[in-house]
Amino acid sequence: MAPKSRSYQISATPVTVFGHLLFIAVTTLVIVWLLKFREGLAFESANKLKIFNLHPLLMVIGFILIAGEAIMAYKSTPSRRDIKVQKAVHLTLQTIALGCGIFGIVVIFKFHDETNMPDMVTLHSWLGMIAICLFGLQVQNHIQEQPICHGILLVAYLSSS
Repeated sequence: MAPKSRSYQISATPVTVFGHLLFIAVTTLVIVWLLKFREGLAFESANKLKIFNLHPLLMVIGFILIAGEAIMAYKSTPSRRDIKVQKAVHLTLQTIALGCGIFGIVVIFKFHDETNMPDMVTLHSWLGMIAICLFGLQVQNHIQEQPICHGILLVAYLSSS
């Protein structure tokens, strides 16, 4: 016979609070590192290192930290009882993370083009491309499951044509 109380379950609040604090700390450290020790950030610049510096910023903040926040969205959203709100927050954060990852890849290709370096020559680049493609497929699958997204995508499609 199963126990009637759920007192044996551990609350996720300390873990999510730690995750949010870690997000703030890592973001601060990456920004300080890039601005103070790596000459800054820019999408257009004569100093090509500034263009390259956008890549680690976007990948760390978007692809790692915001994706981590999306994972915690089911435990850290204020409306814990409404699964639709949790799914919408999760999907929004996953989409932002995917956008940051794609923009990070665009930045690194731009850097390689401007410095006349070949693209996709390291294991890091191939694994990164595979990871972002699989992440994109995951987000696409998630969007196709959401009924509200069908209407939004249809309106966006019809307004663009």
